[in-house]
Amino acid sequence: MRTELSEVAGHTARVVTVGIAGAPAGRGPVTWGQWAIRRAMLDTEPDDHGTNVKVLVPVEPAVPAGRAAEAVRGLLTVYDALRTRVHVDGDGAMHQELDGGGTFGVHLFDADDTEAAAALADAVERRWRAVRFAYDREWPVRAALVCVDGKAVRAVLVLAHVATDAMGLTLLHQALTGLLHGAEPAALRAASRGHQPLAEAGFQASEKGRKRDAAARRHWVESLRDAPERLFARRPGARPRFRQAVLASPSLPEALRTLDERWRIGSSAVLLAAASAVVARQSRHDRAVFQVMVSNRFQPVLREAVSTVTLEGLFTLDAGLAPGSGPAAFEALARRAARAAMKTYYHAYYDKQALLADLRGLDERRGRPTDRTCWYNDLRDMLTEARSVDRREHEGVRPEKSVIEWQTLGRQSETSVAWHVYSSRHFMPVSLTVDTGLIDEPAAEAMLTGFEALIVDAAAATEPADAAAAGSAAEAAERHAGSAADAGAAGRSRAALA
Repeated sequence: MRTELSEVAGHTARVVTVGIAGAPAGRGPVTWGQWAIRRAMLDTEPDDHGTNVKVLVPVEPAVPAGRAAEAVRGLLTVYDALRTRVHVDGDGAMHQELDGGGTFGVHLFDADDTEAAAALADAVERRWRAVRFAYDREWPVRAALVCVDGKAVRAVLVLAHVATDAMGLTLLHQALTGLLHGAEPAALRAASRGHQPLAEAGFQASEKGRKRDAAARRHWVESLRDAPERLFARRPGARPRFRQAVLASPSLPEALRTLDERWRIGSSAVLLAAASAVVARQSRHDRAVFQVMVSNRFQPVLREAVSTVTLEGLFTLDAGLAPGSGPAAFEALARRAARAAMKTYYHAYYDKQALLADLRGLDERRGRPTDRTCWYNDLRDMLTEARSVDRREHEGVRPEKSVIEWQTLGRQSETSVAWHVYSSRHFMPVSLTVDTGLIDEPAAEAMLTGFEALIVDAAAATEPADAAAAGSAAEAAERHAGSAADAGAAGRSRAALA
């Protein structure tokens, strides 16, 4: 029992111990996703607590505290990932161990009323997320219930990222909500078609899994053969220092709806196109190279899995836009982004340890490395939020114009730029994490405002038109943009390296 978790914001928790017995148990290789996230955590130590994730569940109507603690116990039996420990051996090899039994402490905090309970739940979540997990010695979940008059009104789960990804958090939220209001754990487990982690590792070792892995790794190697060695140059004397800017844009949601209606291009492709364009502009390389986080929930056995199924997909796009390019050129770019994204999603399920070996071989053959330090993560509709500006919205304040807020972060793993896109009630928070030794704060703010302007200006300038005429214009613009890129790429690349 970790006693340092019991004191939060002047409140001391009562700890109720619940027991697990006779649940599935086992030991085996880690999944591709477990290996990938645990490897990233090792790279960020001692700041790996920054990868912790959370679920906040309003309990409406409130339920007795004892019943709520039983719901938490039930959740531990529904999803094996919550009882799985990940071991890193002395040689760096990893394995997972699923416990079939044990005890678990549910922390009960008391508050005077529901408003105070909501604030206390937020405080518990912030405090607990700042504490590292002992991944090989403790279950990767912490649970708290905030109670008013003996009834739970808020449930808080804080998890090690090695247990689950963002889609898994949504599933946990749904399952815990059901359990709090009477669902049976055995029925929820039986109804789920999702692989548990040991079963997922078994699929990955099968012939079908190995074929999927080989095809994905070929895509990465072939796509990176002509990738730039370095997108961003380090400023003389500057050391890595990571800061995050969060843009709150009240205009982006409506602009995306407008473009979806008029262009018939999904918002995911439009956002990716805008991010690619501003990275190309800032780096002075026409080709944007992103590692895009992909949920991999394309099969039923993965769609309902609480596990680290999400992996990076490789997204490359010739995204240079000529100065003064209008909406037609950006539309053409968005259409190319949509096609490139489909390849990214299809080839985003693989053995990352084997992939890294392939990429080292590629770098040796090329005689120079490839830059894979740009990241992109679309978290809209997930149970997560931007780190800073979302507080304004929670307080009921909708900004009339876009604002940017900054904060300093701990060490990040192999990152020059990282985009995160969120959803909220009134605006679309977009965060940009940068290594300020590569990109200073004014340049980062220009990237965010440029990202917003590409989308908002295109929506404002695009008028409803005959679909066929619009399609022809976009195709013509794409042909023109491609020709211009081919003609000018060599000169611009040499200028960037000079």
